[in-house]
Amino acid sequence: MLIFATLLLILVFHQSGNFFNQSDLPSTQSLLPEEVPVMKIDYGTHTLERIGQGWRIRPGLELSEARLATLVENWQQTIVTPLTGGKLQNTAVVVIWLAGQPQSVVIQVTQQGGDVLMQHQGRLYRAENRKITEFIPEAIL
Repeated sequence: MLIFATLLLILVFHQSGNFFNQSDLPSTQSLLPEEVPVMKIDYGTHTLERIGQGWRIRPGLELSEARLATLVENWQQTIVTPLTGGKLQNTAVVVIWLAGQPQSVVIQVTQQGGDVLMQHQGRLYRAENRKITEFIPEAIL
């Protein structure tokens, strides 16, 4: 009986340690899957599209290919924090097409202070310490 009581106490202490170590901080995640390449980003009046290894924007803006590649990288590599509740208003709508995906990814974007807020499929996310111009060319805003 003493052995069972000891095992039970060890189990209880082990589980209570896991319980107290759980963090209440929201988890971070990537908004787009990094392993799936972006094929096209539609900004409404302008479209950024892949051409071979490079990028072009139509109708033309005076942006270098490196700047266009940076826009795409920002979309794919940005880490966001999920937020609870709320609905964005006065946003820019961006439609992103991924390789091999039949459906596009529709994201609403707005600047709030030093962060960018994004809404996708009814879920709200924050990209901390980012500017909206890192995702949408300034000439389009």
